[in-house]
Amino acid sequence: MEQLLVYGGKVWTGDSDKPFAEALLVEGNRFIAVGTLEEVRNAAKKAENKKTTELHLNGNLVMPGISDAHFHFTAFAKQNLYLDLQDIRSLDELLETIKNYARNVPEGSWIRGVRYNEMNWEKPEKLSRSVLDSLNLPHPVILSRYCGHAHVANTLALEKGGLLQSPNLSSDEMERDSSGQLTGNIFERAAMPLLRRVEEEYETPEKMQKGVAEAGFIVAKTGTTSVHASDARSYGLGEDIFAFQGLAEEGALPIRVNTYHDALPNFTFRTGFGDTWVRYGGLKVFLDGSLGGHTAALLSPYSDKADEKGILLYSDDELYNLLYDAASRSIQVQIHMIGDAAIEQGIRVVKRLLSNIEKPALPFRFNHLIVCHPEQIEELKTLPIVADIQPTQSYTDRVMAPSRLGSDRLPYLYNFRTLYETGLLLTGSSDCPMELPNSWLGIWAAVARSEMDGTPLSYLNPDETLTLEQALRIYTVNPPEAAGMGHILGKIKEGYLADFTIIDGDPFTMPVQQLKDTESLYTFVDGKLSYGNIENWPHIKDIR
Repeated sequence: MEQLLVYGGKVWTGDSDKPFAEALLVEGNRFIAVGTLEEVRNAAKKAENKKTTELHLNGNLVMPGISDAHFHFTAFAKQNLYLDLQDIRSLDELLETIKNYARNVPEGSWIRGVRYNEMNWEKPEKLSRSVLDSLNLPHPVILSRYCGHAHVANTLALEKGGLLQSPNLSSDEMERDSSGQLTGNIFERAAMPLLRRVEEEYETPEKMQKGVAEAGFIVAKTGTTSVHASDARSYGLGEDIFAFQGLAEEGALPIRVNTYHDALPNFTFRTGFGDTWVRYGGLKVFLDGSLGGHTAALLSPYSDKADEKGILLYSDDELYNLLYDAASRSIQVQIHMIGDAAIEQGIRVVKRLLSNIEKPALPFRFNHLIVCHPEQIEELKTLPIVADIQPTQSYTDRVMAPSRLGSDRLPYLYNFRTLYETGLLLTGSSDCPMELPNSWLGIWAAVARSEMDGTPLSYLNPDETLTLEQALRIYTVNPPEAAGMGHILGKIKEGYLADFTIIDGDPFTMPVQQLKDTESLYTFVDGKLSYGNIENWPHIKDIR
């Protein structure tokens, strides 16, 4: 079995007992020595009849592989199947793009556009089915907002999806105009009948397996070695375990996948089922929607929509029963909560649950926590929870959040330092494909809290930054710890699985504004290269 000796730069281990080292030694899929160059060379010499490949760092940094703690991986993998609208900057451009795209789509076939964000347009304008109908296309069309919680469809799509005559759907699910007619704007899970029709037409097993492999290599290029994949099948964001398993069996899965699903399994397995490549993480629960879609649940109305406070998707009793069922089966729960009303409900119901059951072996994962009051943070630190945060969104929300929330609530947003200093375990994530799958943008956002040019974000408290080491920990050490895998993943430490990345440069010495541009030179998963090339060193199999 060959060995890989890495030296000639700085090793940030993520291990509090030994945070920095000079060199490391990999054998098979494990770290077998970490320390000074002399110590590691001596360890290599003890292994008789084994070839040692040496990799000189040229002053660059080695660090544990990044674990993205909240990532809609399959949704990202299938983005290329659909029309990507993220770079659109006006309504006219949007319509022209759809019209041009439709020329290459067979008549009657569905058109799905993804990741539009009207708040990034030169003049934000509301979409409706009448706007889409003005294109006179012979195609059912559904466009999904970048948050994944709001959609707009043309009349043909509403007809084919069976929603045009849907008197049982509430105004929280299907918007109606003053005359009671559907506007084509669909919220939360109500869009699933349309999205299912799209999936049936486009998402074949062959396309999905190839797409997952492609997505995995794209993510590996950023230094990421694992994702916590958040299934939201009722939102059209389901995770494809079939594809993950198939690739893993071939040795062709570029990253590890820990999955959370929005329904309890019909089988009696618990969190941890699977292996380190494809593993069942637990239950994903949505308490509310998104700020952009006006569906995040707030305690008081939206500043730009005075008749709207968002949506709570469960009653307290419904949520309690769901969490109780999960806890009784030793299934970890990740809970989506963006608005302060959703956070309030999450705290309330988890406290009620803990009064009736033993403390779970794994913490509850409170995901997002965007509009979070100081008194709520005080409550959070008394609970067995992990705070799953998305620092990149503190930057991308800079236009939308002030208009949605008004100045009074802005002090409660994205308070990373306060959350960190409570002693809560924080994990960092991208929420891709809502954001780009590059955790260095999140690390930069957590440390800099600024515009791209370094100007402080005017709508946020500038004191709520993290140090670089804190930011690195929430993206490397903490996600495996949160999922119950911290004993084998997340650190460069003897006996741990050899998941690591080599950075171009040293983030500890580079200017803060350069963090967002940080690139990986090599990424290793299970001791194999998933990005970069070293002569005669094994690679993850590439089936693309």
